[in-house]
Amino acid sequence: MNMGSPNEHQQHIREINPLPFIVSEPVVLAIISLNGFSLFLDAFPQIHEQYGLLFLWLDLGFLLYFVAEILIKIRHWGSFRKYCADPWNIFDFVVVTLSMPAVFSLFFPVGAENAMLFTIMRLARLLRLIRPLRLVPDGEKILRGVVRALRASVGVFLILIFLNLILSLAATLLFGGIPEAQEFFGNPFYSMYSLMKIFTIEGWYEIPEILAERGVSDDYLLGLRIYVVSAVLICGIFGLSIANAVFVDTLVADNSDDLEQKVDDLHEEFREFRSEMRRLDNKKQF
Repeated sequence: MNMGSPNEHQQHIREINPLPFIVSEPVVLAIISLNGFSLFLDAFPQIHEQYGLLFLWLDLGFLLYFVAEILIKIRHWGSFRKYCADPWNIFDFVVVTLSMPAVFSLFFPVGAENAMLFTIMRLARLLRLIRPLRLVPDGEKILRGVVRALRASVGVFLILIFLNLILSLAATLLFGGIPEAQEFFGNPFYSMYSLMKIFTIEGWYEIPEILAERGVSDDYLLGLRIYVVSAVLICGIFGLSIANAVFVDTLVADNSDDLEQKVDDLHEEFREFRSEMRRLDNKKQF
């Protein structure tokens, strides 16, 4: 018997054996919303200064709820393997696991030496706020399209990365020796960052203008401007346009495939209809 796709099978199981109310989708969404609102308030410096510890303990309560949610669902499905049969459950498990280090910030003294660690732990809590993505209409279809588009765009992105590397090295060798340009082309990392700004066609003219104000020679500026314009044309316009075209075309490939399949089916039906009409015409002639 055909049970349909895995997602349809999971939905069928849920309808037969619904989850407890405490971990139902509306309740989980409400808890995530409250968690997000508390994080929003805690981000205000004045509020965090007065109630930061309270919000931290409140966030710990939200985290404990999410951990309990996973445990209840695992028990509901009977095993961790069955729980992981739903890709969204895996997504939830990973998100909650990655946000758990925030608990340890309660027990770490917040000093200058671990302030960054404490900040990263606080940022990890934001991962929980992406869980409602599962409720986006056609979310699974969109996610599959994005993954497929990223795979198809890997080649184009690698080409752009290699172009950026080559152009960065060339820019360092050509322009990095001048003291006024050290800020932009002093080493390959500086050059790479400067060229990335040029690739996005944001302020690509600013670097030559800044160097002109610093009194760099006209010959140097002419070479730099030619180089910048070439980089904009090669990577900024053509390169990124090709990458966008490949990404978007692959992202909507599902719709194109469905349309092509319908056209093929219609063509096949029309061919069968014509064959049937010829057969009837032959019968009439005899």
